[in-house]
Amino acid sequence: MDKRSYLFVLNPRSGTRLGKSAAEISAHIESFVKGAGHQARLVTTQSRGHATELVQEAIQKEEWTAIVAVGGDGTVNEVGRALLHTGTPLGILPLGSGNGLARHLALPLELTSALKRLLSGKPLTIDSAQLNGNPFFCVAGVGFDAHVSHSFSQYTKRGLEAYLRVSWGAYWTYQPEEYLLNGKPLKAFSLSFANAGQFGNNAWVAPQADLSDGVLDQCTVTPFPKWYGTALVYRLFSKGMNGSAFVNYEPVTEAVVETKGPALVHYDGEPFQLDTNRVEVKIVPRSLRVIC
Repeated sequence: MDKRSYLFVLNPRSGTRLGKSAAEISAHIESFVKGAGHQARLVTTQSRGHATELVQEAIQKEEWTAIVAVGGDGTVNEVGRALLHTGTPLGILPLGSGNGLARHLALPLELTSALKRLLSGKPLTIDSAQLNGNPFFCVAGVGFDAHVSHSFSQYTKRGLEAYLRVSWGAYWTYQPEEYLLNGKPLKAFSLSFANAGQFGNNAWVAPQADLSDGVLDQCTVTPFPKWYGTALVYRLFSKGMNGSAFVNYEPVTEAVVETKGPALVHYDGEPFQLDTNRVEVKIVPRSLRVIC
């Protein structure tokens, strides 16, 4: 049997499970991988962006069978961006709140099952995308989703219940915004660009999205009556968004969104306040290998 080397990058603040028992999870990972006859090295992130730095340093020093993000979509993003165009595969142990990319790839969410898949899986080459040069792998956009992402980032609790509570509170005061989309006026509740099909937690913004098709699914949610909100939520969690009269899809390879002031955006579940009102999104085909 070939002996493989895995680097595990752990975010101890991620999600609803990992932050409570990071030491125990680290020990389990090391025991499982070494028990299978392979090498495991574990490193822990200290701050936002640290995972990218750790991976960049690691791939310069030696070759790895895979570098594994242990956490949520934010951790996956930080690890994945350092692996773009390198050929080194990304592995995922999805222990975050939403786990959007892992769910899209149908990866196990339970730790031991995820480790088994990591060791038995094969690399798949997928697309990535960029928002003003920032890589993302799941979904990015502006509007209500960015507003909720910003509010959720300041909330102390994690998990689906907490996210829904924040979303529900924001829903009653949020107003659709006016944009220029590729130079044309647009009023929208939200505007998303989906590489993968969901935000996380099985909230499927673009169920038809394909990680390897070379396009983004542009999803526009136009203004709708307040009473329709519960129906839209049901569609979001039942893969039924494309059946709504208030939801439009278009495959794109790039797009430019202009907002009235500096844009509040989100990508892979993380909010980001830009210092410009111009948002440029584009697909980067076949740029990352992922074990699945």
